[in-house]
Amino acid sequence: MNDVEKQMGIRNATILMIIAGAFNTYLGYSSFQLAIIIPDSFHTTIGTIMIVCGLLTFCVSLVVWLQKSWAAKLIIGIGVAVCVALIVFGIFLMIIIEAAICWLAINQLKIRRVVDHSDWHVN
Repeated sequence: MNDVEKQMGIRNATILMIIAGAFNTYLGYSSFQLAIIIPDSFHTTIGTIMIVCGLLTFCVSLVVWLQKSWAAKLIIGIGVAVCVALIVFGIFLMIIIEAAICWLAINQLKIRRVVDHSDWHVN
């Protein structure tokens, strides 16, 4: 595996986490807009939690881009946290989207961890 393939995996994982952060932030923003139409503290709570999750997901994308060794654990952690929040608030379709994006991002990071033994030379 060459450096180009490693960088593509990191780039793809970063892009996927940015997309997940955008989805979470948009869901929070739309919940705030719904709270304006229908005054309810429940929608405001959903909006606040999802915007915070979106910001955390954007931070995880920065960790992935900086190629930290613990990035996959952060992706799993934020993915589980967002899915639990979505289950609590009853937004079930978004769980499928969020879980799929996190799974793809982790698989893209695993691409860069594969060691190519053909590059090893015995002197």
